[in-house]
Amino acid sequence: MPQVPKTYDEMFKAGGHAGVFDLPYRRSPYYPMFKAVREFLYEQNVQRLLEVGCGTGTMAHMLFDGRPIAYRGFDFSPVAVEKAKKRTGRSEEFFVGDATLRATYANLQYDAIVCTEVLEHIEDDLLAISHWAPGTFCVCSVPNYDADTHVRHFKTAAEVAGRYEGLIDIQSIVTRRKPFLDDLSLASWLKAVRWNRYRLDRLRWLMGFSDFDNDGGWFIFAGRRRPA
Repeated sequence: MPQVPKTYDEMFKAGGHAGVFDLPYRRSPYYPMFKAVREFLYEQNVQRLLEVGCGTGTMAHMLFDGRPIAYRGFDFSPVAVEKAKKRTGRSEEFFVGDATLRATYANLQYDAIVCTEVLEHIEDDLLAISHWAPGTFCVCSVPNYDADTHVRHFKTAAEVAGRYEGLIDIQSIVTRRKPFLDDLSLASWLKAVRWNRYRLDRLRWLMGFSDFDNDGGWFIFAGRRRPA
């Protein structure tokens, strides 16, 4: 699929598969991964954060509900940015930008970068990272499963390190399994249990016993941007 703003505008306008991009953060299927990212940020006591690829503001909303933090976020898609502003009620924190252009980062003050659900969509992912300020603490996620808009995915942590270690001094790589449900609400979970009560494999997944390699998930890696 072409990696142009229109492609993502249409996707975000529709809300994504099953409306996942418009869900409250606690109901989002990305919530387990977002929580892992937040743990890294809290461990580093991050004060000024830049989110590269903010989407509809799901993670930003979660962070705003937590510890005080100076936040800026941008996305390739104007539709996503408008939804992020509406979701959080903070229009000044979000702007439209291209992660692969150095000008996007001009005059921004940050000591950490979060980049989730982005690098797998960009052909020039390494170019994007090369624009991040040296010494910046970075937390990124990449998937271990393929999708229509993915240009790459990774099967092992070694593959992740092999691609990004040259630009980021990776200190930690953790995994999070992708939930079975698109909506993590209790009502959705109970409905899924009822519908799948005779399917042991799906019940196990619903109970949190999914297999990372076969059922999908994310590698979350953290470290500091190496000197240019």
